[in-house]
Order: sequence, then structure tokens, then C-alpha cells
Amino acid sequence: MTRPNNLRADQVQPPQPQVAPVAPSSPVPLRPLHTFGLESYADRLVQIDSTAALHAYANDVENGQGCLLLGEGSNTVFVSDAFRGTVYSMALKGRQYLGCKSGKHRFRVMAGENWHQFVEWTVASGFPGLENLALIPGSVGASPVQNIGAYGLEMCEVTEAVHVFDLQTRQFSVMSAAECRFAYRDSIFKQELAGRCVITAVDFALPVEWTPRLEYGDVKARALAMGELKPINVMKSIIGIRTEKLPDPVCLGNAGSFFKNPIVPDALFQKVVADHPALPNYPSIPGHRKLAAGWLIEQSGLKGFNLGRVGVYNKQALILVNLGGGQSSELLDLIAHVQSTVKAKFGVELEAEPNLVG
Repeated sequence: MTRPNNLRADQVQPPQPQVAPVAPSSPVPLRPLHTFGLESYADRLVQIDSTAALHAYANDVENGQGCLLLGEGSNTVFVSDAFRGTVYSMALKGRQYLGCKSGKHRFRVMAGENWHQFVEWTVASGFPGLENLALIPGSVGASPVQNIGAYGLEMCEVTEAVHVFDLQTRQFSVMSAAECRFAYRDSIFKQELAGRCVITAVDFALPVEWTPRLEYGDVKARALAMGELKPINVMKSIIGIRTEKLPDPVCLGNAGSFFKNPIVPDALFQKVVADHPALPNYPSIPGHRKLAAGWLIEQSGLKGFNLGRVGVYNKQALILVNLGGGQSSELLDLIAHVQSTVKAKFGVELEAEPNLVG
């Protein structure tokens, strides 16, 4: 088996350039930079592809200048006409195999790498374990922030460490998975460290002995229909399911799953399931159950509902879509309408999953 060796095992940060990034002088359109595709503009756009660019970003933060760190824009939605400041786009690239230790293959991946391409690379290289997270949009650096997960696997289960640049101390450090305080679609990077640091790389540990995760949907049946239960077929099954359910943002603007699956106390769960026995639910923290937000929205009669030029996707109620030329005010009204309708019918609060900027 060949081992990836495109980076040195001790390389954590890219080389520093001799000159600082140069910002454009005219407003930068943001519509191409976030997958929901609402019209918005920023004053400047700077690529974070070096230590110098990280320091430039830290200077803007320290001086109170308007600035925003952006990955691939799949979990960020600009809901104002203009962002008064600089958008810093994460562009640190590189991935490396660190070797096998204690029954696990270890990898270090820079924050600007595309998440799905990384998953494909590991499976194709003979390192399974991430296949259930295939086709999730976004960058590797954004993935720890909300602890991405799908089809029975969460990122925290395969994350060993997160490399960060502290914007206050200007120091690089490494945080263990425990220090990241991962929770359902949550982490310390959305809480205490929000706006305090930049994720520069993530270390992953994948078990040598592969154990497929097949409990969600018809993943197992699809994989077996391909002839054999092996990682590549599980990944293809996940890709097939997601492709059927989720619109391509190139064709129909969206930010993926727009609402978190709510985690509710057992008392509320018992009340809701008594009236709706078909309610999909899953184990969660003690004394709570996780409900399916998409099911709640669909049962509230909102699947396919449009408000102006935005709407609830007609194939998957968990997705909000830009039908073309959507406005931020329309999206904000749609979010409020979905939340209030579900609350009135089920007594359950829905929380938006993407970062709404502006």
C-alpha cells in the first residue's frame, strides 16, 4: 500500500511569503463565496495562505476592523447587502500521512483542504473510516467548529487534535480532542474560542480495523447491492443518498441542513411522540432524545413552501433553498416562519445551523 508523502510529517504551517497580501480596491461580490448565493459585498478579500496572512487577520481583529474568516461558505449565509470590512478566505493547503500507531492511521490535513476530497482520498488510499461523512460541503478547517456528522458518525470520533493560531497571543498551539469540548454540532470554537483563534490544521486517527457504520437509512442495502460490503461501496451509497436528497448548490443555492436536529427533554419527547407515534427519534444525552428536524418541518406542512424567492426544498424539508435572486430579508422571514410553525405544532424550538452573517 502506498503512503501519501506530499508533506513532511513535521510540517504544521506553510512557508511565509516575503510580502503581505494585497487587497483589491473595489467591493468584492460575496455571492460566489457562499453556497446559498445571496447578493452581498465586502470591502476586501484576502487569502489566508501563509503565516503573514494570519498575522494580518489578527491585526484587523486587534484594531477592531470589520473582518470575517470564511472557508468554502457552505455553513455561512450573508444576510445583509454589504459586509463592511475584509473577508479572509482560508487557503492553507496540504495533507500528510503521519504513520500508524496504536492501531490507528494518523493524518494531518491543512484547514483549506476541501472536506469531501479529503474523504475520497482516504478511502481511495486504503484508509477507511470517514466514508459516512462523504459529500458534506465545506473545508477541513470548518469541520471541527460545528463537529460535522452524518449517517451515524461525528467528526469528534475520528479527531485526534486541532491546530490553532491564537489571534491574541499570535502563537500556534495544538488542542487535543478533549480540549475541543465537542458536542452535537458544537465545540469550544463556537463557544469560548469563537473569534479568538483560527484553525490551521486537523489531525485525524482512523482505526486500522474497519467497522462500518450502517444503522442509518438504507446504506447497508445499497452497499450490498453493489456486490460487497466494503468502504468504497459504503461511500458510494452515502454519496447516492445525499445526491438524491440534497440539491447541488451550483444549481440551487443552499447551505445544506439548515436546522439542527433538536435535542429535547424526555418529558417533551413523550408528549410529542404520544400524539405522533411515527416521530423519528434517536438516543442523545441522558434524559433527552434527538428528534428529526426535517420530519418536524415536513409534518408542519412546510415541505415545498416558498416565500418570495426562497423556500423549503420540495425533496427534503430540512433544506432551505435560494430559488434564484433571493433576498436576505426573505430568508430571514422564512427562517422565522419555519421556527414559529414547528413551535406552534410540536412545542419544539428549531435552531439554525449555518452562521448567519449580518
